[in-house]
Amino acid sequence: MTPSPAVVQPDQELIKEILDELDLDHTLDAEGDLAISTAELTIFFLFGSEGDLFTIRTFYDRNYSVDEKPMLLTALNEWNADTMWPKVYAFTPDNGVIRVIGDSQLYIGAGVTREHLTTVIAHWVRFAIKFHRWLADRLAFELD
Repeated sequence: MTPSPAVVQPDQELIKEILDELDLDHTLDAEGDLAISTAELTIFFLFGSEGDLFTIRTFYDRNYSVDEKPMLLTALNEWNADTMWPKVYAFTPDNGVIRVIGDSQLYIGAGVTREHLTTVIAHWVRFAIKFHRWLADRLAFELD
């Protein structure tokens, strides 16, 4: 009988190790959150206050106007219906400029294997970037 792999309780240090192994440049923001930042998007690696939820949250840097919202929501709904993650949504702060945010979450309260966590991070980062490209193509098609 093969022993089960060790279960770990992820923390920020483990996520840094995994990002280093994946050759993904990362930084800490002003609040101490771990992030990957590019010109098009910023991916944050966050832990819930109870320590039982790990979230990869992506803020896409392109802003949209209220006039673009119907077209944007149609595209976001299409992605969400056809794709497992990230789940994406439109966020409108008080200034009226619409931002797109993507979320992927994993329950970690009982721990996870390091291998599973590495796989999840690699896939979620890849799909956060894939969504950015998909949305740019999708909206370009809409405007043609």
